Amino acid sequence: MFITLIACLMLVVGAVSAENTDIISDSQNGLPLGNDVSDIVVEADDSNIVSSDDAKDVSVNVKVNYEYSDDESELVPDFYVVSNDKYLNYTKSFDVNTKNYVLKINNFEGNNLNITAMTAGYGTEMKFISGADLTKIISFDLKATEAYKLGRTVTKIADSKLDFENADDVIAITTAGVAKLNGKTSEDAMEAIVNYGKISYSNVVMLRQSAVDPIDFAFIVKKGKNLKAIVFQNASTKYSYLGTISEDMTRAEWNKYYNAVVGENAWAFASLANGWSAGVSREILQEAAFHGHICEGTLGGYSIIQALLKYYPPEQENNPGGVGSPADITAYKVLGVPGGSDDDAALFFLDDTIGKTGYTGMNTTITGATENMIGFIKWNSQAKTGDLIIMSFNSTKLKNLFTKETKINPDAGSLEELKYCSWWIKKINTHPEGLVDFLYEFTGLNQEQYNYLMGTTENVTYDGEPAEYGLDGHGLDVNYILSLNLPKAKRATVDTIQNKLTDAEIKQIGIDAAIKAKEIFKEELGVEIGRDDVDFLALTDAGYAFLNGQDTVIAREGLYEVLGGTLYSQNVMGLHQAVWKPLWFAFALRYPDSNLVNMIYLRYNPDTKDFFVGTLDGDKVVNIGFDTLNNSAKLRAIEKSFVPDGNWFNVQTIVNAWNEHPLFDQMATFLYHAHVCPGVQPGFFITDYIQENYPLGENESYVYIASNIYCKDDSITYLLDLSPGLGSFYVQKLPKNETENGLSQGVLIVWDNNLKIGKAMVLNFKNGKIDTSMYATSEAQRANQIKGFIDMYSDRPNDNIMSRPVVSMANEKWIDEEQFNMLKQGAGDDYNAISYLKSLDDVTKDELLKSIEAKSNSNSNADGNTNSNSKSNTNANSKFNGNSNSKSNANSNSNSNSNSESSSNSNNPVSQVSYSSSYSGSVGTSGNVATNAPANDESAQDTKADSKNSPSNSKSYEVSKSIPAKSADSNSLIYALIGVLAIGVVLGLGYMKRKN
Repeated sequence: MFITLIACLMLVVGAVSAENTDIISDSQNGLPLGNDVSDIVVEADDSNIVSSDDAKDVSVNVKVNYEYSDDESELVPDFYVVSNDKYLNYTKSFDVNTKNYVLKINNFEGNNLNITAMTAGYGTEMKFISGADLTKIISFDLKATEAYKLGRTVTKIADSKLDFENADDVIAITTAGVAKLNGKTSEDAMEAIVNYGKISYSNVVMLRQSAVDPIDFAFIVKKGKNLKAIVFQNASTKYSYLGTISEDMTRAEWNKYYNAVVGENAWAFASLANGWSAGVSREILQEAAFHGHICEGTLGGYSIIQALLKYYPPEQENNPGGVGSPADITAYKVLGVPGGSDDDAALFFLDDTIGKTGYTGMNTTITGATENMIGFIKWNSQAKTGDLIIMSFNSTKLKNLFTKETKINPDAGSLEELKYCSWWIKKINTHPEGLVDFLYEFTGLNQEQYNYLMGTTENVTYDGEPAEYGLDGHGLDVNYILSLNLPKAKRATVDTIQNKLTDAEIKQIGIDAAIKAKEIFKEELGVEIGRDDVDFLALTDAGYAFLNGQDTVIAREGLYEVLGGTLYSQNVMGLHQAVWKPLWFAFALRYPDSNLVNMIYLRYNPDTKDFFVGTLDGDKVVNIGFDTLNNSAKLRAIEKSFVPDGNWFNVQTIVNAWNEHPLFDQMATFLYHAHVCPGVQPGFFITDYIQENYPLGENESYVYIASNIYCKDDSITYLLDLSPGLGSFYVQKLPKNETENGLSQGVLIVWDNNLKIGKAMVLNFKNGKIDTSMYATSEAQRANQIKGFIDMYSDRPNDNIMSRPVVSMANEKWIDEEQFNMLKQGAGDDYNAISYLKSLDDVTKDELLKSIEAKSNSNSNADGNTNSNSKSNTNANSKFNGNSNSKSNANSNSNSNSNSESSSNSNNPVSQVSYSSSYSGSVGTSGNVATNAPANDESAQDTKADSKNSPSNSKSYEVSKSIPAKSADSNSLIYALIGVLAIGVVLGLGYMKRKN
């Protein structure tokens, strides 16, 4: 017979050291999740299987050898034991004398076993053991994955050059993760860095980039005020730079660094390293890694959020309705102007992501807005009224203050900007709200005004009277807002008392949570949770939620210390939540031969310094798998007593998705989106389609204008490395009648920043269907859809797949810069972005270039100004991306922020005052913002499908999964850009995606 284990081994276990005791034991139940995705097939001869009438206790001695021998003292392997197609429970112990693991199986019937050994970062190995061999030592030789080898090699070289042990501290920054190495995600490289054992888990920073971006590493050591770095690029084990990266380096040293480190990551590494050295909070460092670098806008956005939370804190919202419900439960809506990095800070710290309809933003500078302005709507969906707060940071004023205090011009070059960012960080660490201005503080916003700003999907109702139209989202339209003559809002009373916690105290919270979880599983199930257990998950909002105004990132370090899991092994994961949410932990155990998923839920109580433990009918461990999801009464009870914090949907969807073995890029997106649903899945297929069919060439970048807004916009944002803060993601929510009933998702532009032309097209998407007829509740149906799409994206068979997603492009048009700007502005009163694109004439690329040349010759004055501005932006502030996947459009306008800041005060704001009192955080539950419009994304995906048309063993979807290489080698681009770079080198400037 054949015994087949489909060990979808994607991201197995984290690394921890085995405790130095004589015997270390734990028990194992679960389903493999590793990085080496393959079917493991073992052929066994029926004659070898000997049945036994007498059950007996069997102990099997196992030796696990690792390709990197020193990993044997750091890693704890995990095993699956199978007999006659059944997974067996066993007890695992480690004998420190023989260095062997002993697998004890009680009441074993039979003589033959299949044993699979696995560890995160390594491929799995299975062995068939029969008869007398059960008494022998069974040896496994695990081989590291390609990504693990890469990470291990560069870390070892870095250590030899930088001497980690004698440094004050060490940080590693890498684009590994979503970026692919030979067609596979590269998270194992970070696992290798952690396993090396000399860099703390919280000091391994994943810099968000796309699948087709290069895999780069920067290791930085700090000794006193000095920073020294080694940089590896393009997945090479030969370093491209070794030397200082400190803000105090000389101009010549900067030029040496900049010439050696090609592309946008030159600034990313330098800004993140110096921010870390200057004492930036881990939360800001985490957000900056999402954004791509530290800059004035990143720090200013954080300061704005702190001031908002202080004077207009979130409130409990009772109505869970709204587009995207039940996920769309936020206290604020954000009105932004893409291009200012502060927009990304708002999305990140408030969990106001685009896919959860928390953000609307177009280029509304013609209405009086600036890139540094952010509007916040604090909406009450029951009273149908809200506050509208518009804030900014005045770059000109702050730069002048910096110059006055330091005698340094922050615009002189990148070295000066590094010092300026360090100055910001010191100010933030004392009173961040003192760095920002409240421009307008209004109250009394009504439903119609709210809908005009945010946009609606369906037709709307005002005062019981239906309107015959939906509304486009207009974003931060300052002229419209000022025309409303709204009354002034009232600020909250500020409590300045804060009980600060040390890093050790916050880390201990994670340690205590993990220990308590282990105790509960032992007490209720008799299961000893071992370290590096492939089937055990710690899910938490630590790292996002604040505690007494402090970030909680280091609590994950406590989880890692006890459990050994990491984000990269998908065993310790942080769920994106708003900073005011309570600090909670969910621990789950999965099984190899059932849909059973046992979970416990803890919430930290900062007053009593202990944990609330969720219960259901007296049980602290609850199965949250399909059987529970299909039980309406049990679900209602769970939300009352087991997970009562309003986050049940977030927690259970992530845990149940984890049970289905998603790929790393999927899981990273789920965590950013803060839940899993069928609505987020289209972004994976859309991203693959765009990268395959519209690969970027030199000087090209993607810009996306979203029109049909739902969860998938978060996966597009995350996986294409786009965002409002980078000036590459615009949001103009349109009603369904303007998007072909939701078929048209938005406008994609592939922009050539050198030629100043682009190819624009309407992105269309029709989702696939999954048969859900076997389930009675919407929760179980949704979970089955999620499983189907995870399997589809991973090319795994699933009989419930009825049809596949279809991605297509329509109305492809070549556009010039004027048309490009019109699209980013929403195309005015007569058009939206989609209809405007459709209205444009069809011209070829050559015809468009000839037309631009003719226009330039006939209007030299106007175009002379354009060229002058472009050159100024490029030389003064732009950090050009030297990779062929250039985000050059986002770079091209990088100076517009500093040019426009002086006008941020020109609109006669009602209140423009900086406040110096200390920040008082608010830890509580979130509110909800809703319109009258019904939900459009979840309901559409959760409808039952017709099972009659279900094909068997569906493996793929209509979009090819292959990812093309970039069209130009990044190193070759250096020679093409020597003329442009010469000025930047002389001035000591860097180049990056987006800098303000």
